[in-house]
Amino acid sequence: MRCVKSLALVALLLGPCFQAIALPEDSSQPIRIQANTANLDDRRNIAVYTGDVIVTQGSMRLTGNEVTLTTDAEGEVRKIVSVGNPATFRQTPNPGKGPVNARGRTIEYYAAEERVVLITNAHLDQDGNTFEGEYVTYNVAEEVVDAGRPGENAEQPGRIEMVIQPRNRTPEPEPASND
Repeated sequence: MRCVKSLALVALLLGPCFQAIALPEDSSQPIRIQANTANLDDRRNIAVYTGDVIVTQGSMRLTGNEVTLTTDAEGEVRKIVSVGNPATFRQTPNPGKGPVNARGRTIEYYAAEERVVLITNAHLDQDGNTFEGEYVTYNVAEEVVDAGRPGENAEQPGRIEMVIQPRNRTPEPEPASND
């Protein structure tokens, strides 16, 4: 029974962490977590879900082989870590833009900072604009992407690849068919 109560508590607490990166109606949607197993540690404020984990809320979808949720003493979600091969993240930030699609070996989401960090084989795409490297950080509130190597490894050689689409793209006309 304690496990069921804890699962419900985690689902309620997880709600605010995705509000800033969601369509306006996403924050009012229920959070759904599917996994093969769940281990909830109330003393350490950690919930670990393993086995083909899928977390959804409205347009947000986070997947991985293992997802770890960490809360503070008040029960607010501080960090969500998804590990997979790859872990994936998809979110539609607003109706005027296409979804943000991201993948990496590890995806870290920091709720208070509204920041998504993609680690190892990182890839982020929105509306044809892509960022690839070993480390990509996306600041959701400011819509800023940083790509490269983190911290101490910044001096080591490593390349990033970006594709930036023109702002005012007009679709090329389709060739006339000769039927």
